[in-house]
Amino acid sequence: MEIRMKKKLAITLVILALIFLCAGYDVYRSKQFHLTLVSMDPGQAPADGQTPVSLVIKLTDSKGSPVEGHSLFAVPKGGGILSASRVVTDRAGQATYTYYPFKASKLQPVKDVVLQIVDESNSIFIEVNTKTSVTIPLVEPENDAKSKHSLNDIFGE
Repeated sequence: MEIRMKKKLAITLVILALIFLCAGYDVYRSKQFHLTLVSMDPGQAPADGQTPVSLVIKLTDSKGSPVEGHSLFAVPKGGGILSASRVVTDRAGQATYTYYPFKASKLQPVKDVVLQIVDESNSIFIEVNTKTSVTIPLVEPENDAKSKHSLNDIFGE
């Protein structure tokens, strides 16, 4: 009976060691890649719900070489949408996102939005990803003549 318990304990310890080694390898591998913002156009966008912001993100390896074919996933925190959440890096290691800001209102005032970006392609065993975040500065939209009208103007009251 005691030999059985020792075998079970040994097997359990071997399995835990393998899991630990796999997780450690993925943590190491995630540190071998770097995500950086190359460009953001425009630098400040109006929170009008329609002016697109183009962001170019570059993925490099530990030697600074571009990494092609990795799937990058992005999520805007704080409002707005992306034309595509997943983009694959090109030969230059770059992925281009198009972000559309939220429309500012009394309920959702103008504030900067943080775009969180994750490299989904670098983990082998356990989900440990290279990550970065980019702040997209938003400004008050210019008031145009159309938005100055009220319901009283439309219905003549």
